[in-house]
Parts: sequence; C-alpha cells; structure tokens
Amino acid sequence: MKTLLESQVYWRLIALAQAVPEVGQSVLFDWVSGALQGPLSIAQMEKLTLEALKASAPAELAGLSNARWQVLLECLQGQLPVHLDPKPAVAEADALRVAFSSNDGLTVNGHFGNCHLFFIYQVTEKGSQLIDIRHFVPDDTQEDNETRARLLHSCHLLFCEAIGGPAAARIIRHGIHPVKIKKDNRISTQLDALQELMQGQLPPWLAKALGRKDDLGKRFSDELSELE
Repeated sequence: MKTLLESQVYWRLIALAQAVPEVGQSVLFDWVSGALQGPLSIAQMEKLTLEALKASAPAELAGLSNARWQVLLECLQGQLPVHLDPKPAVAEADALRVAFSSNDGLTVNGHFGNCHLFFIYQVTEKGSQLIDIRHFVPDDTQEDNETRARLLHSCHLLFCEAIGGPAAARIIRHGIHPVKIKKDNRISTQLDALQELMQGQLPPWLAKALGRKDDLGKRFSDELSELE
C-alpha cells in the first residue's frame, strides 16, 4: 500500500498549491474537492474540466489569466513541474548524485534529523535532472538517522539546513559528504553551482567516488565550502 507521500494525488495537490500560493491549504482542499464532485482520486482528476475548476474557485483567484488556469488544470491532471517530476537516471560515467533535504522540492529547508523527503538529482557537466524523491519511513529495527543514511545510499552529497555531529559522522561512514547551507536556499542555485564545479577539478575523495583519476582537489574544496 502506498503512503501519502508516494501518492500521485498528493504530488498533484502540492504542484497546485505551489502554482497558487495565494490560496491557503484548507481553502485549496475544499475547492478541489468541490470541483471534482467525488473522491480525491486520479480517475476524478483526469476527468476534471477547466469549467468545473473555475466554477468553484475561491475569491483569491478572481482575475486569474487563462494561461495560469491552464497550468492549474495541468497540475491536477498529472503534468507536474520538473522539480516534482522525477525521470529515470541516465547512465553517465561522471554523474554526481546529490540529495537535498526539502519539503517542497524548491528550497533546502530540512534538518536532516527531522526530514521526511529527499530530492535526488543527477548532476553532470551538461546539466542536472531530478531522478528520485525518497521518503523516510521509520524502521523499528534501526535508529532513524541510520535509516535516512541508508535511504541515500547511492548519493555522493547531501545538502541540508542543519545536521548534528553524530548524524554527520554516520552519513560520512556511508560515503556521503554532508553540506550545510542556509535555510530556504534554492535547490536550483546549488545545482547550477555544482554543474559549474563539475566542469573543473574535483577533490580527490569525490574524484575517486566518480571514478576519475584527478588528484587536484583544493580548488573544488574551497569552492564547495563557499556553498555552505
């Protein structure tokens, strides 16, 4: 059985909420429920028309342009924005995998020890792509931060708002380098910076993880510190 965070209904509602930040969550929920005239389900969303969506719209959306209305309908019908729509990873020898602690996919706003969502990106010299959204689910057989660390097993870097010393040591033991940055720093900004760094020289530890033979390092280490 899928959890709420694994449900496409959930992500469609998140996309809608981000597209109309002027509408509160409770108002948005009531609005969509009324427009669907049935349960919050994929089947009902697929049948939704623009007319039905407009008919029960809250007052905050008065005067909304036709283009924005179309975006709202597309969100509910599954055309998610790129930061919420993972694509299969493409095999690339020098691909860097980066995890971001985030509750919205837009900004880094999660403390590692409390985070339930990790957005996983593949970064190369050519660009970046969201390849997975991983959900933390407690495991009674192990400590929570160990579960989180194992969840990020394939990643080289973790960007988070904060992380405690013991948790950071645990992450490092799993071969993941933690990077703390200020709250609400945009993920896209970090991706652009990482892409630029990928075009240059890597530190030995990251070069080894990526299978490169570069033994230069200091430049990347200094620049990575600037991201913090």
